[in-house]
Amino acid sequence: MIFNLTDTWFVSRLGTDELAAMGFTFAVVMMVGALAIGFSSGAASIITRALGSGNKALAARTVSDGIFLTIAGTAVVSIAGLLTIDPLFSLLGAEGRILELVHDYMAIWFIGAIAAVMPPVSDGCLRAAGDVKRPMIVMCVAALINIILDPILIFGWGPFPAMGMEGAALATLIARIVAMMASLSFLHFNHRLIDWTRPHLREMVLSWKEIFRLGIPAALTQALNPVAQGFYIRLAADTGGVQAVAAMATGTRIEAFLLILAYAYGIALVPFVGHNYGAEAHDRVQESRRISNRLALMYAGITLLILLPTARPLSALFSQDSAVVRLSTVYLMIAAIGMSGGLTSMWMSQLL
Repeated sequence: MIFNLTDTWFVSRLGTDELAAMGFTFAVVMMVGALAIGFSSGAASIITRALGSGNKALAARTVSDGIFLTIAGTAVVSIAGLLTIDPLFSLLGAEGRILELVHDYMAIWFIGAIAAVMPPVSDGCLRAAGDVKRPMIVMCVAALINIILDPILIFGWGPFPAMGMEGAALATLIARIVAMMASLSFLHFNHRLIDWTRPHLREMVLSWKEIFRLGIPAALTQALNPVAQGFYIRLAADTGGVQAVAAMATGTRIEAFLLILAYAYGIALVPFVGHNYGAEAHDRVQESRRISNRLALMYAGITLLILLPTARPLSALFSQDSAVVRLSTVYLMIAAIGMSGGLTSMWMSQLL
């Protein structure tokens, strides 16, 4: 969330066109993120149940197979993305200079997509093993690196030239590479959960099928939001033009930041439920469902109360354009009203 918020804030200093370009990238970036969540959820479900039943060999084999599957899947997505940037974003409504800005950003992002996809997968494996501190440290350090590099590469400080949108993408890529290397190192050196032995093809295919079976529902659930966002962005581009798309870029980033605790809760559910399933403590799983449903309503209500006095000033931090601020404020208020349904859907999918 901090990555997205930081990139959007610094890019917004370049102008409304650049802010709108960031708005167009959001749906596609989140769609690829849904792929990472699918791989992570599928692998984490197997890992937590294996560890809960004392089968560390299966957990290590699943981590390795999940990493290889992530690399292969991301390679396909990267190649497809690089070949279709212009037609894809034209379909979303980007054109002219804004399409050029989107191309600048996404060309670098697709090249380094593995660095964006791998950390959620490897961090998910760490959390599945009960290690929540190291993933937190890794992502905090990566976010700090991104905050430092964004102004340097976007605006050009010292010996570095001003790179604009390309600088934002490059800063994110560098920070994500650091996160990827760190989390994989923790999996190998601290938990011994990467099995480097060469698997039999049949065993690996069976492992991938199981990861897909468990991960696809989570991936599809997560993909619904960016698919809807892509549709809304196209509507915004057609009806409100650049200002409406810029407002969505601002609103969605603020909304995502407000959901940090909700995402944290959902992430914590995976190892909790998995270990209890593995230990056959099904009553605790049922209780977590009841608590989650009540919490979704409470979270949405509290968020709405927070936004009532703050939605406009928060939106104004990203743009001085009064139309952008007004539309962003409207977006945030409506999003808060519907938040309980989204959280219930997200958390229930992570409980399956």
